[in-house]
Amino acid sequence: GSSFIVAAGSFYLINKNTEELAFYANEIQVLLHTAYHIFPSSDIGVGAKDLHIASYLAFVLQDKRIIKEDKDYFLKGAYWLEESAFETYNKSFLNLNYDEKEALLKEVTQDRWARTFVYTCLGYIFEALLSSPIYGSNHNEIGWKWLEHKPGFPQPQTKEEINYEV
Repeated sequence: GSSFIVAAGSFYLINKNTEELAFYANEIQVLLHTAYHIFPSSDIGVGAKDLHIASYLAFVLQDKRIIKEDKDYFLKGAYWLEESAFETYNKSFLNLNYDEKEALLKEVTQDRWARTFVYTCLGYIFEALLSSPIYGSNHNEIGWKWLEHKPGFPQPQTKEEINYEV
């Protein structure tokens, strides 16, 4: 298993089987900035940042129900996007302005890997928008209120109540 920690603004994954620390700052940061770009906050609604997408993705990356290869491919998509930013603009995706990010995403989504990455990112944003706050996002039910959504019941009240069995 893995656990996700935040230390001094950087993200790390700890593999409990080997106790090795793997640095994932670029992939995670690129992933978050992609989410912020493709689902921005606006006058008409909440954005990925408002939903605390970082907390939700931390939950997702720890979720044992998600196949390791799927998680790895998602992170690899962020890595490839960062590579593409350097190839095109000679700088990090994090340092691109809005127009550069938009142009880069339009260009790379001509390739299947990028479409898959963006669709996966959007899927997790929508999950964060609609999920119970217990999963780390949708604080104060901000997404539900914005969508005027009535969630199903019962809702888990603690993380211990989350049933991981499929």
